[in-house]
Amino acid sequence: MRFFKILTAAFFLLIASFSAFSEFYSSSYYGWTLDLPEGFRLSDASDDGLSFFLEHEFMKVRVAVKMYAVERYQRGDLAMEEVLNKLGADGEIDGFLWNGRHASIAQYSFQIPGNDKAQAGWGISVTTEQKPIHLVVLCYADKDVAGDCQQFVLSALDSMCLGQKDFRLPGPVTSYAFNSGDTQNVKIQIGKKDAYALVQTQAKESGRFVIDREFSVLTLYAKQKQWKEAWQRYYRLVFREAYSRLDAAAAAIHSALITEAKTKNPQNPNVEICKSLLAWVQDFDYQRKQDTSDLNDLTSVLQNQGSDCDSRALLLCVLMEHFGVKTELFVSGIYSHALFGVDLPYPGARIGVDGTNYLLCETTAPVDMGLVAQEQSETANWIAVDLP
Repeated sequence: MRFFKILTAAFFLLIASFSAFSEFYSSSYYGWTLDLPEGFRLSDASDDGLSFFLEHEFMKVRVAVKMYAVERYQRGDLAMEEVLNKLGADGEIDGFLWNGRHASIAQYSFQIPGNDKAQAGWGISVTTEQKPIHLVVLCYADKDVAGDCQQFVLSALDSMCLGQKDFRLPGPVTSYAFNSGDTQNVKIQIGKKDAYALVQTQAKESGRFVIDREFSVLTLYAKQKQWKEAWQRYYRLVFREAYSRLDAAAAAIHSALITEAKTKNPQNPNVEICKSLLAWVQDFDYQRKQDTSDLNDLTSVLQNQGSDCDSRALLLCVLMEHFGVKTELFVSGIYSHALFGVDLPYPGARIGVDGTNYLLCETTAPVDMGLVAQEQSETANWIAVDLP
């Protein structure tokens, strides 16, 4: 029975810039990455580079990363047990499958020697793939504020990736919470074309869980110097959670549109597919949530169950990336708007990001690709969100 449901320096490398990405903490040797909330700084590290600690600038949250040789333990959960035992922690560990791997999640509390404040938090353990090693990541806060910090802590742990493919698969916390393989058949109507696809029954709930959690993290940065990077990370993690959940839907949509697209544009059928998808989302019912984040989960958006500019643009990014086309999300606090950017040969307004000039597409008005409202045409007022 699951004991908690939260949902109702050698090989260490700091990468400070991934084009428009915020700070990533990663090991290039062992092949893991943490896409942490902005503001963590290295506070200590072991001489062998296999242990290090991070502290946050304004949240009372800390991250501890430990790596153990695979020969030392038969399973990663045993490495987690040793870490918690060394801390004298009280807690429980549960195993689960994360993207086909055996992983463990822990909830615990402990006392730091010489510190009168108890600590409480969560942890993930898993065995890396590029260079096998048992990876244990703990994220915790002062116990008296741990409840208030829980969303922040879970966001940090859920940002873990083991290799590039994980940037488009749900993180370990989300995978643990939403592990049902049940599916349902949904109808997707694009113009006069119908597509049918199996979608996970938990997809909406999972998407909402990540959006609400990441929005609670994002609001912490409203008056911080890292507000822009926090905004970029927010959309990046929403994209990550949704991408693979829409694999079947993207395949069904492509199958429904590709024949006609090839007839209209044999040289580049993706142009016609993109035009069809843009017209499709422009006709969606416009809805914004007022109580929390106004971003809807992409499975609901796919079925025209409420959307606005950024959720539509993000859905188009997911679908066109499935079709092998580079995309970019553009958001603006000044304009309170979002645009879809796509790397396709077509006339119209563009914004360049890292050598690629993205064609801008308006998702809430019935206009052609490349047409943007004159009053929103100042490129300096748009923030580019790279989607891994």
